[in-house]
Parts: sequence; structure tokens; C-alpha cells
Amino acid sequence: MAAWRRTATTEAALRHALLLTAALFSSSPALAADDWTRYSNPRFAYSAAVPPGFTRQQEADNGDGATFRSDDGRSELLIYGTMIEDGEFAGAARNRIDRDRADGWTITYDKVTEGWASYSGSRVADVLYVRGIALCDGNAAYFHLRYPRDALKTFNGVIGRMVKSLRPATGCDQAPRQAPGAAPN
Repeated sequence: MAAWRRTATTEAALRHALLLTAALFSSSPALAADDWTRYSNPRFAYSAAVPPGFTRQQEADNGDGATFRSDDGRSELLIYGTMIEDGEFAGAARNRIDRDRADGWTITYDKVTEGWASYSGSRVADVLYVRGIALCDGNAAYFHLRYPRDALKTFNGVIGRMVKSLRPATGCDQAPRQAPGAAPN
């Protein structure tokens, strides 16, 4: 068995691979070190993870949520709670899907249950992913993530983690304990 020897070519290739790996980890929110933060909302008693590279732009005046924008300005994340008018989560979630369709989004995936909903779609060069969960007392929590289509692979991991992180505060027994992970975009 021949011994492996380092040559100038293999050293250069190794350096290139290490630099490429470092660049990917520093530029990709899905691959970056665990710099996620947590957004908690006391009004509706829910929380969700916020990916690295997103900065809070504003808190809603009525205290229902916040808007975050990616550092490069190409992506936007809304995390918010809402009261369900008739108390029926699934119907309210379907209404949200219809509103996004009316706003020009082509919805390519949707799954709605009594305890959670997810849908995604596209419009021009952007992708939308929405996740909602039922909360106690006829309320719901959602996140809307809009990002450029050319970052689809990067955001798949981000969405999976966010889906798992969106949850009610401790003590809300009416909300789903564990909703399935993210669907493909």
C-alpha cells in the first residue's frame, strides 16, 4: 500500500477546501455556528427561533410580534400572534393562504390541520414559507419567511429548525405538543 504524501498540489487543494468550508459557514444562515436567538412574545405566549444573520427591525405597536430582516436585506421574517375570530384554527389558516394567493403568491404546497398549518409558494424571484400553530384561548402564532429563490437550498435547513422552534409557552395544553417538520419548498 502506497503511503499518502502531501504535495504542493494537495496542500493547495486542502487550503482551498478549508477556505471554501469557512466561507460557507460564515455566509449561510443555515450552516453558521449556533448563533440563533429566541424571540418570545408575552402577549400571545409563544416563541420562535430567529436564524443568525437576521436583525429585528421593529416590534409591532400592538405587541403581537416583530419583523426581522436579513443582514443582506434580501430576506424578511415576520413572527406574530393573532386572535382567531371564530376560534377555528384550520379555517383561519386557509383564509391566510387565500390572502397570500390574492397578493400574487403561487402556493405550491399547503397542509392544514386543526393544530398546525404550513404552506409555501413563490412570486417572481422570491419564495414564501409560512408556518402557524394553534395556541391557547383561540389564538395562533405564525412565522412568514420570504427569501430569494436563489437561496432555496440555504433556507431549507433554516425552515426546518424554525418549524420545530415555533411553540406555545409552557402550560398551553390546547396547542399541539409536536407538529411535524417542514415540508419541501
